[in-house]
Amino acid sequence: MMDERLLPPSSCPQQWPHRPCLMRKSPFAPDLRTIAPAREDCLPMNEAGTFNFESDLFVGVAFVRVTGTQDVGDDYFQGKRRRMQATVQGRFKEEMPVGNVLTGQALNRPLTQMPHQTIVKGALTMLRVLSPGAQIDLTSDTPCVASVLAATAQAVDISPPGQEPNIRSEIRENNVLFGGEFSNGPAITDLKRKKYFHIPSNSSNVKYRTDLVYTFDFYQDRMDPAQWVLDFSVKKFQLARYLNQQPIQVMAMTPEKKFLYNFEIWHECLIDGKCEDRAEEGECSSPQTH
Repeated sequence: MMDERLLPPSSCPQQWPHRPCLMRKSPFAPDLRTIAPAREDCLPMNEAGTFNFESDLFVGVAFVRVTGTQDVGDDYFQGKRRRMQATVQGRFKEEMPVGNVLTGQALNRPLTQMPHQTIVKGALTMLRVLSPGAQIDLTSDTPCVASVLAATAQAVDISPPGQEPNIRSEIRENNVLFGGEFSNGPAITDLKRKKYFHIPSNSSNVKYRTDLVYTFDFYQDRMDPAQWVLDFSVKKFQLARYLNQQPIQVMAMTPEKKFLYNFEIWHECLIDGKCEDRAEEGECSSPQTH
């Protein structure tokens, strides 16, 4: 019997407010709850605004934008190669080492149509060199590619409560309150922060505090949810061909896969039964309607 948590959204894509995509709370995060008026089965994106959420480990607000979807607006993506933005802001409910909070993709079914084993091994070796603290598993029944959140976010702001930035604004790097090396001397840039936390000994020695507000800003210029492709310019990889009918995630978790938050983004081609056909044809998208 199929695990019901793997089932796609039951709503008709024609009713999705941000077609061709829909975002929902992941059924694999049982302690995560969204706060009214947000609906767990159809979370707001784009101009529909932000939504509040809470889990056992984190309480905060999220704001997600995906280009090529309804109601996205043009201002943020104008002149940028970005395809998606996700900003999460809030407070940790217990102190946690920075290295114990990961982000990426944690899937629940095996990948399909994997490249030759030699290519996979080479890619894994490269990823582990680039991100020593990452969890990388592409061949098991529950594949996972996840790296330290503080080494992945494009911008991190740490502020006292009441002084945090507007989550819908352009987030600027403000990491002094990480303490230690971050509070001594010149400001540490986003690139230096990423490099610092990619080293496991560094990320394990710095902790997230419960008395501060953290804002993490992520954007994607390769992953294109509206077209359902991973775009490397010279080649596009059809997600339908590899993800085995699974959504992508906006998530943060511990190494034991306890989620601080986990929101799934589905594409309508996973619902209408034509996903495999579209993958074979080299596309898996819907006409842009905004």
